[in-house]
Amino acid sequence: LKLLGEQPPEIVFFEFVSLPEGSMSTRAGKFVSADALIEEVTAKAFEEVTVRRPELPEEERRSIAKSVAIAAIRYDIVKVSPEKSTVFDWKEALDFERQSGPYIQYAHARACSILEKAGEFEQAYHYETEHEIALARHLARFPAVIEQAVEELRPHLLAFYARELADLFNAFYHYDPVLKSEGETRKSRLTLVDAVRNTLKESLETLGIYALRSM
Repeated sequence: LKLLGEQPPEIVFFEFVSLPEGSMSTRAGKFVSADALIEEVTAKAFEEVTVRRPELPEEERRSIAKSVAIAAIRYDIVKVSPEKSTVFDWKEALDFERQSGPYIQYAHARACSILEKAGEFEQAYHYETEHEIALARHLARFPAVIEQAVEELRPHLLAFYARELADLFNAFYHYDPVLKSEGETRKSRLTLVDAVRNTLKESLETLGIYALRSM
């Protein structure tokens, strides 16, 4: 990297991560490896995906479950400031309805689904409603958030931003119809959905989380 004139990556160390059962200790034999944790959370994720999408082939459900499990673990750790210790609770980390990694993945998948159903459209930028404006303003903050997270080596800033974006997008989706709207309003809302899709994808992948298109 130095020969290419590039700076080597800086490592961010996180504080201790414990489980709800208590602190881990190698001396006391209370230690869970990363592989064991991933395996357990993947099994729980598979159960959740099967309940939500029973029509999918088992292989596809297992693939989604693996990505969801990694998202749950990564996000639950990175959402906390590096200097603070944290407790990993798989029930909260895997909750699709709460502010978790899978919750953000699901928002991205929802945006992808809307755009797939909409087909081709011309971009437009005419926003009037409270939720349209709030979403557009939050999207505009993305470059500054990325820059701050990189300069300060604080990835939790991006994690928090992505969670807020998912919140705002879900509120927008609930109150402002997209596919059922018409004319300039429909074009503008689809443009907004596409911007959300792209920004969530960039945010998730920067955090090392796969941006699923279907869940």
